Amino acid sequence: MNKLAFTAAAAALAISGPASAAGTTWLVTEENVAGVQGAQGSWNVKKDGDKLSGDASMQMGNGAPLTYKVDGSVEGGVYTIKISDRTDGKKNCVWTGHAPTGAGAQSSGLLGYVECEGAKLIIRASIVQ
Repeated sequence: MNKLAFTAAAAALAISGPASAAGTTWLVTEENVAGVQGAQGSWNVKKDGDKLSGDASMQMGNGAPLTYKVDGSVEGGVYTIKISDRTDGKKNCVWTGHAPTGAGAQSSGLLGYVECEGAKLIIRASIVQ
């Protein structure tokens, strides 16, 4: 995964608010915690109050397609999203994402860890209105 290209694209996109009921596109990258290529693509997310739902259309580092469903909520700027029906077979995945914090946090977007059965991933997302 080309981290530089994603970072440049994420920097060019501003998060202008939460996902709407009509749906928004989130540009997303996944990688394992060791930095090995994962997948990149988009989530189509709809928001109803603090509830989120949608689907993902991703491409893995080897070129294979990856799709799955997302369902969760946002509270106090923290996104908790269950990822299900992954075509790569990962099970019981939950992503907890938030805006980067701490010294040197200059990126706009969301980041956080995904815990799955037998796997841990990092997801970075930028919300496009």
